[in-house]
Amino acid sequence: MIDPARRTYWPTQDWRLASPQEKGLQPELLAKMQVHITDDIPGLHGLLIVRDGYLVFEEYYQGFHRKSYNSVSSVTKSYISALVGIALAQGKLQSLDQKILNFFPAYAARVTDSRKQAITLRHMLSLQTGFAHEMPDKFWLNPSPVQLTLERPMIEQPGEVFYYDSNGVDILSAILTRVTGMSAAAYADATLFKTIGVWHDGAPRFTWRNDPQGVHLWHGDAYWDEKHGYLWKVDPEGNSAGGFGAHFTAREMAKFGYLYLNRGFWDGEQLIPADYVAESTRQHSNGGAPVGDAYGYLWWLTQYKGHNVFFASGYGGKTICVIPSLDLVVVTISSTDQEGKNAEQWPRIKALVPDYIIPALA
Repeated sequence: MIDPARRTYWPTQDWRLASPQEKGLQPELLAKMQVHITDDIPGLHGLLIVRDGYLVFEEYYQGFHRKSYNSVSSVTKSYISALVGIALAQGKLQSLDQKILNFFPAYAARVTDSRKQAITLRHMLSLQTGFAHEMPDKFWLNPSPVQLTLERPMIEQPGEVFYYDSNGVDILSAILTRVTGMSAAAYADATLFKTIGVWHDGAPRFTWRNDPQGVHLWHGDAYWDEKHGYLWKVDPEGNSAGGFGAHFTAREMAKFGYLYLNRGFWDGEQLIPADYVAESTRQHSNGGAPVGDAYGYLWWLTQYKGHNVFFASGYGGKTICVIPSLDLVVVTISSTDQEGKNAEQWPRIKALVPDYIIPALA
């Protein structure tokens, strides 16, 4: 694993390019991968490979291109995890053992279930809250979705059972708003994105309105931030959605993966505490559906060909995959609609890394 302080350049403005051969990838295997994508994965919109800090492979499909903005679906969760780490470093959060009800005192006064009183930020990050799984229909039409999420009954003791609770991550986003005074999107822009070169100079704001004919993939749920224009969906109260809703280009997604590859360090600045990155990307539960791998703090964990891997995962094959031992980041963007038609889309996209990309480094 390379010491981040020894990096000779940072892709803040844009990625430097290198050929696959220059960074040790065999083009023959990548060519076979291209044939497989064309024949068997019609829902893939883009694939990027970053090796040793250089963009060595970048292909787009179905009309998408490097300036396309993409709904990253549940990859958003991993961004929320990063913002919790930043808020801890800034003293806006004191500890992951803080009880979540402390941030909602008006509601907390009415809670009598000791299990709900025991839920901490740590439980929220590891998706082991114990909340009931059912949510009402048309959740996003409710005037206060976060309140509705908090009011769910408990069915388990916190910290005991993993459940992929997207709505619970909305609570985390609302907590970030309460302690920072700004939406998660605004907080990310101020503390993270400006430094690593995401949503550069505010130019992407209101893209859904300013470029209605562009080749982009927008998430269908929740609402656009019509006041500030961030490419991150909001609820009726203005909280950034936590379980989904962020939109980035594939190159911007790769920057976030590269930040985590470098343990939260970027061009002389420790943006996210290194110990928090390490804690986030180690196993806190065995995980489960829908991905089936182990789970950290809003990051999935697995092994490919003997290498430890952590990855952010969104519906249908939207991924940021990080393999520190190989100095490797892989990003995929994909069709939401096509996933609904072909259940094999996500497994086939996930398999590109162990079946083609890592063998190309042999």
